[in-house]
Amino acid sequence: MDKHRGRHEKSSEGGWFRQRWDRLVRRLSNTGAMVSLPALVIGIGAIMVPTAWIFMPAPNLPADTTIYDQHGRLVSVLYSTVNRMPVSYQQIPAVMQNALVAIEDDTFWVEPAIDPVGIMRAAVTDLAHRQILQGGSTITQQLAKNLYLSDQRTFRRKFAELFITLKLSTIYSKKQILTMYLNDVYFGEGAYGVQAASERYFGHSVSNLTLPQAALLAGVVNAPSYYDPLVNPGAAMARRNVVLSQMATLHYITPSQAAQAQAMPLELNAATPMGNRAPYFTQFVAEQLSQADPKVGKNLYTGGYRVVTTMNWPIQQAAQNDVAAYAPINGKVNGVYQPQTALVAINPQNGYVEALIGGDNFKNSQFDRATLAARQPGSTMKYYLYSTVINDGYATSAVKDSAPVKFPAGNGTWYVPHNYGYVYNGPLTIRRAIALSDDIVALKWMNTVGPTAMIAMAHAMGITSPLANNLTTALGSSSVTPFEMARGVSTLANGGYRVDPIGVLKVTDSNGRVVYTASPKRTRVLTPQVAYVVNSLFRAPLVNTGGTAHDLEPILGGRIVDAKTGTSSKQRDSWLVGYTPQLATAVWVGNDNDTPVGLTGDRGAGPIWAHFMADALANQPNVGFAKPSGIVTRSVCMYTGLLDNGCCTSYPEVFIQGHEPTKVSPGCGNGSSGGSANPGVGSGIGTTAQSILKSILNSIP
Repeated sequence: MDKHRGRHEKSSEGGWFRQRWDRLVRRLSNTGAMVSLPALVIGIGAIMVPTAWIFMPAPNLPADTTIYDQHGRLVSVLYSTVNRMPVSYQQIPAVMQNALVAIEDDTFWVEPAIDPVGIMRAAVTDLAHRQILQGGSTITQQLAKNLYLSDQRTFRRKFAELFITLKLSTIYSKKQILTMYLNDVYFGEGAYGVQAASERYFGHSVSNLTLPQAALLAGVVNAPSYYDPLVNPGAAMARRNVVLSQMATLHYITPSQAAQAQAMPLELNAATPMGNRAPYFTQFVAEQLSQADPKVGKNLYTGGYRVVTTMNWPIQQAAQNDVAAYAPINGKVNGVYQPQTALVAINPQNGYVEALIGGDNFKNSQFDRATLAARQPGSTMKYYLYSTVINDGYATSAVKDSAPVKFPAGNGTWYVPHNYGYVYNGPLTIRRAIALSDDIVALKWMNTVGPTAMIAMAHAMGITSPLANNLTTALGSSSVTPFEMARGVSTLANGGYRVDPIGVLKVTDSNGRVVYTASPKRTRVLTPQVAYVVNSLFRAPLVNTGGTAHDLEPILGGRIVDAKTGTSSKQRDSWLVGYTPQLATAVWVGNDNDTPVGLTGDRGAGPIWAHFMADALANQPNVGFAKPSGIVTRSVCMYTGLLDNGCCTSYPEVFIQGHEPTKVSPGCGNGSSGGSANPGVGSGIGTTAQSILKSILNSIP
């Protein structure tokens, strides 16, 4: 039925054409008019071509968007309906232009857009057989067909092609036509346009094409399936050599250059098409662009944009590799591996998001846990608690007792906290409380400074989620995202500036016009002195004996890094958040359904974080945090936090000038090494005083 209908339509169209052709010929014969072929085509076009073609719209082809890292490395291609990456005329080397012209249309630069002799010869043959048998095509004719017409072989379509060709030649220059053609033509292997073809076959940009590579691409155009070098390398090489010979004949190259190029192997790129190599990061970029420029965000996959991101590809690659290597896997739930992992790494100096992973497999789950999954961060919230404590003027060596305590919970009830394992650590300076992640001491400090002050500090440093106005917020009872945590500690890493994280630096459209730019924004929220002291304190979890991240320190190879583990209630969430002056990183591990993952911060997130920081910073110097003016060091007693009395276990502590203790620790003269200054010390702390002292000394810059 369909076959008969197709024949009827073809027959009707042929009859329609012949009636108008005969009518036009009779009129011309009766008047004796002499018309040129272009005028004839235009006259016929006025009868045969739809009005929409007469007022021909500018070509608007869907094109791939290319994603680059901050150093210009191509990391992803976002495919539209086809794989096409437009480039400008200036980006297409002369060797590519010459190769194509030599083999496809050797009079392109000097002759009209249509070939009158070829057209008349084809017309005689076609009219004699009353069907389209021959076509002769210039580059402009091929472009007209590719942009506006189908491959249907009819008289009407052929005249439409000639009409549109003439229109194109009056609207665009030869350079523009050649550029449009090279950006549109199919090169096989799913690659439309010379840039996509160059990336597919050779793994590099069109601007880097060599002579034999350009000749190969020019030869493929004639029959992409047959001359596909990955499928039929012998035919592709033979065709390439024909192109080289033709280039020599037309004096684009010398015979010796042609011979030398003909002797070269194909040297093809065996890799598969690039695709999206960092899908979670790309999704993050798309979301940022949708908010900053909705038009760009909406057309991101079809607009042919060139997006320069803040990604640092080697760091992103390290993140992907380390998540794959060290993330714990227990099994699948609803087709998605559990637990899941999220990682965010920000350059604290400028807010560049250099790496982002929202899960272990984008194909299985597109949910971005890095920016959208708000979970309880556990003790990593102590960054903001102790920033508040130091900012409020308390001495770094101030002591609170890790002992049983209860707080009013309202309605006549009490909140009775405890440490992990129900261990009580006795009198602890802030440094030792951080190293041991003592929750009782943290709650006592929260009660001292007040939840309102700590919440204000967290928000000032970069946390955006709402935080509950109660004591347990100090222990991470309110949910936040890994993205917020990385941003928050960046404030400490850069000496007190809150940074606005950015994922996109610049976007240009397919014509090279800049349509979006972004720049870093920093706001001072801490003094350099407060930031420096807090940084010195959070060295303790890594380098102090008994520190919650102490087992990870060897992986970092002695690098100066601050770190804090976090484990939420019932071990539902495992966190490690830490930083250097160059990189602030938050890693979360947990089950999507919020059931216990059964891992503490150092066991779940810790190995991923430590290996990633070591790999990401491998080629960067091991630098500490810049010491501002107004910082002093005093020797203090470990268990009282007061000035060294000459007979206690002491260590040097850093203070903001004016906040250091002024009283000498009591206890000398009674034969003790601290005497009554260290009562109630539990968990064997007293028996390991020397090792603790050594690790404390190591933790101070």
